[in-house]
Amino acid sequence: MQRLPYKLAQNDLEFILCELSGRLKKKKIINYLARQDNPDYMKIAKYLNDNKVNVFPYKFTEQYKSSDISIKKDKTSNLYFTNYHNFDIYLKPAFTNKYRAARYFKNILLEQDKHSPHRYTTEEFHPQKDSVILDIGGAEGFFPIDYIDAVKKVYIFECSNEWIQALKKTYKNYKDKVVIIKKFVSSYSDDTHISLDDFIKEKHLENDNLFIKIDAEGSEPDIIKGGSFLFSSKQSIQLALCVYHCAWHEKYFRKLFHNWNICSSNGYMLYYYDFYFSEPYVRTGVLRIWN
Repeated sequence: MQRLPYKLAQNDLEFILCELSGRLKKKKIINYLARQDNPDYMKIAKYLNDNKVNVFPYKFTEQYKSSDISIKKDKTSNLYFTNYHNFDIYLKPAFTNKYRAARYFKNILLEQDKHSPHRYTTEEFHPQKDSVILDIGGAEGFFPIDYIDAVKKVYIFECSNEWIQALKKTYKNYKDKVVIIKKFVSSYSDDTHISLDDFIKEKHLENDNLFIKIDAEGSEPDIIKGGSFLFSSKQSIQLALCVYHCAWHEKYFRKLFHNWNICSSNGYMLYYYDFYFSEPYVRTGVLRIWN
């Protein structure tokens, strides 16, 4: 399998450059998709004829507006937060105004809309009662919130000190259930990295039902490599695996997990935040995998 290079936007300037580049490719994207014998591609081409290039090229995005998000500032920590299902979710200090905070939360809600290509779960595929969640690529820690009272334990892997500061505020009432792990999940273990196999052994999770969410900026293959024993075991595992960061990831993981049950999220993403964004342009967002 040809492994094409990828380089993801890492800062505000790079995000802006990628957005401009993606929008300049609008005609190329429409022409390419319109030539394909695929009704889903045609639907996206039709959307783009009347709309700007969007990571999520679908009408459902129009219902989400930053102005609808209520943002407050915590006087003690000076962190911005919003309330979601009676749960205060905090943002890292880098969010220095209400507009940026509202835009971020809007995007989080949009990503997890039931029609979104980025949605991790479905009504049938989600963390089960008394299961253990491994949230790899935790950031603001949004994902576990809807399941926090039902599951047995939550491990959030996040290495950014600023995000950890926010996570501690968000989960301050769940210190016995939510554990924040300041390590990169990788194919090996050392002072700053931990493999899935070593983590499962260290925490004695071999007999638990696991729900593993991996959204790790393109590091997904390395993370899965570190769980070779886990994924060859008979342990009950549900895996929500992001495959949109790199063009070859979907085919790679479908082949790797060919003996497992696999379904993909709805639709496709136009992930132009990869500097190598090119034909076929569309990418599956998430693979839902279970044994």
